[in-house]
Amino acid sequence: MARVFFRLVLGGIAGKILGLLREVLLAALFGAGRVVAANRIALTATLIPINFFTADALSAGFLPLYVQYRQERPAMAQALFRTVHLLLAAFSLALVVALLFGRDVWVGLLGPGLDPNTADIAATMLAIAALGVPFYVLYNLYTLVGLANDDVRLINLRPSCQSIGLIGATVIAYLTGHVSVLAWGFTVPYVMLWCWGAYSIRRQGYLREGDEHGPRQPDRAAAKVALGMFWRRLRPLLLIPVILQGSIAVERAVGSLLGVEVVAATEYARFVVDSCMALLAAPLGLAGLASFAKMKASEVGDGLRRMIPPVILVAIPLALVLSVNSREIVTLLYARGQFDDRAVDISSVMLLGFALGIWAQVLGYTFVKVLNARGANFQVAIVMALSFGVPIGINLLTYRHWGAFTLGAASSVGGLLMFVASAAWLRVLGFSTRLLAIALPGAAAAAAVGYLLSGTGVLRLAASCAAILLVWALYVAAVPQLRRTFLSFLLKKLGRGTSETPKDDLVTIKSAPVRPGDQVRSQ
Repeated sequence: MARVFFRLVLGGIAGKILGLLREVLLAALFGAGRVVAANRIALTATLIPINFFTADALSAGFLPLYVQYRQERPAMAQALFRTVHLLLAAFSLALVVALLFGRDVWVGLLGPGLDPNTADIAATMLAIAALGVPFYVLYNLYTLVGLANDDVRLINLRPSCQSIGLIGATVIAYLTGHVSVLAWGFTVPYVMLWCWGAYSIRRQGYLREGDEHGPRQPDRAAAKVALGMFWRRLRPLLLIPVILQGSIAVERAVGSLLGVEVVAATEYARFVVDSCMALLAAPLGLAGLASFAKMKASEVGDGLRRMIPPVILVAIPLALVLSVNSREIVTLLYARGQFDDRAVDISSVMLLGFALGIWAQVLGYTFVKVLNARGANFQVAIVMALSFGVPIGINLLTYRHWGAFTLGAASSVGGLLMFVASAAWLRVLGFSTRLLAIALPGAAAAAAVGYLLSGTGVLRLAASCAAILLVWALYVAAVPQLRRTFLSFLLKKLGRGTSETPKDDLVTIKSAPVRPGDQVRSQ
């Protein structure tokens, strides 16, 4: 798992650098006005129905089953791939037609607060982005086939290619004045990625069985069995996309009611948080899907207790840096060109809301993926319904009172609920909360020092961030439980190059001993 995780992180760094350039360029050329708001609405309108039907079907339904079949019955793995590939191709083509003919209605639902001109721009962009749906969906399938073979190159290629496409589209749209070109920055990269992905998984031989030189056409019986197992895993997850995509739709609708600046600024603020999530939580979750699916039930508890402490000790200072310095970070990244003071105000308030709960989102996302890997999809459905259902209510009930901060705060509350519920199902909630309680005084001290040093300018930002990290590091070094957990973990990784942390390096916390049954609850 560690090897796959670090490859995913290293590959994601290049994509995030390009992504940062993309967002900075978009902010400078178009600010937080109607063009950016229309583009956000159009991409959301494209991705919601895609993710509604495919996101959990692939990551939680297809991948663990495909890994299991590859180990036990390779012929069934190929039957599963071909069957799911056919279903996704048919679904995506139908979705293209639906988006093209229903784009005006769909944009109206997602952006009830948009003026007619902005809504027309969004509908035009949606028609262009819809053409990329089949390529997007099938490329996602190819990335998971690669991941099942411990090959993360297709996953790492996506953010870089997509960012390059969006950067090019942004420049062309600005120079020509045809703002709808922004949507081609989504479609064209995925056409290219689909071509490469289809070629790559065949060139690497991932679809071969035994000594055969190509994929063998599965018979109908194998396809029927594979589809039945896929449906059995997917069925408990059917509620998840309803809640998750509903939460995204409500967030967009509430943002449009607060103004086009809020719609545009949401993604500027979220990009900062999502970049951290993509570099930390997503690799952990994807690596965990493959690794924890292969573990015996008796090994899951120890695996989680090795993973949790380093994640907490990295995620907490990250949350502090982003929360204490939200305005300075937004100013440094975006405050140029068309990105005015109002855009800075809105984006920084939203970043504060998102950042408060990033530590919980990192842990919660990882735990959910572990539950997926262990086949506990019914529990996942409950966790996700809670963590996305409650923020829907928060957004609808408080946006008139809290303004733009509502969207970020609701997201953090959802992350906290995801962490608590998933940790409880995995029976590591007590372990995690005891570790968090030990870390709390250090976090409070680091936040206080960072706040006192924060202020306008790059030097004040650097001083505040450095102080937070220094105080946190000193606290970790001074507290025996944290020092044994983190510093010994780091030194052994650097010094001995071990792939796992020895059990005697796990956190020593005075508490009741872990019971033998302290593992994932089965469905």
